[in-house]
Amino acid sequence: MIFVRFFAGLVCTVIATSFAHAGPIEDCSQENDLRLSVRACSKVIESNLLLEKLEMTYYFRGNAHRRLGNTRRALKDLQRSLEINPFYKHPYIELGIISKNRKDYQLALEHYNRALEIDPRFAKAYYNRGSVFFGMNKYTQSIADYDRATELEPNYVFPYIGRAFSLLEMGDNKAALASAEHALRLAPRNAHAAEIRAHILDEAKHN
Repeated sequence: MIFVRFFAGLVCTVIATSFAHAGPIEDCSQENDLRLSVRACSKVIESNLLLEKLEMTYYFRGNAHRRLGNTRRALKDLQRSLEINPFYKHPYIELGIISKNRKDYQLALEHYNRALEIDPRFAKAYYNRGSVFFGMNKYTQSIADYDRATELEPNYVFPYIGRAFSLLEMGDNKAALASAEHALRLAPRNAHAAEIRAHILDEAKHN
């Protein structure tokens, strides 16, 4: 499949609002230095600095571990987050990403479905579930999820890009181009939107 690598690299990393505190708590939630995030979250956990938001601390550390490639540690933290609060929706996104990367699409769908049970208006869950359907070659279902994500968050750029890839696989180059161009209007520097737009235009020249 032409653009499977896009979805291998592009994941909807869900980062909740940063903690309104300075020091380790704030560093735990930042995403620019993942190793700093791991260290800071560990300090928060060991020091019992924020017991009322402990599920968030484990989630942030799990998110950082996942992005650093430490899947085993990520799973441990994400599962601990959900043990503390089974209705905390964000860890399900990370668990879904891990399952999808392992090509366990059914388990990934279960994680995203659970997130949507908790919050039926969770746009990032629709986007990520759409990417799983794309990986399963279920393009109609992927487009339906991308469309739902943009209905909920019209300025959310990634579903427009995903929609363009799905439409391209279905042979609807005109609609795919429109979706890619809309993504570029929202995010003019987005490399993935620019890549698929260039590919579609290149194909049009040879047809």
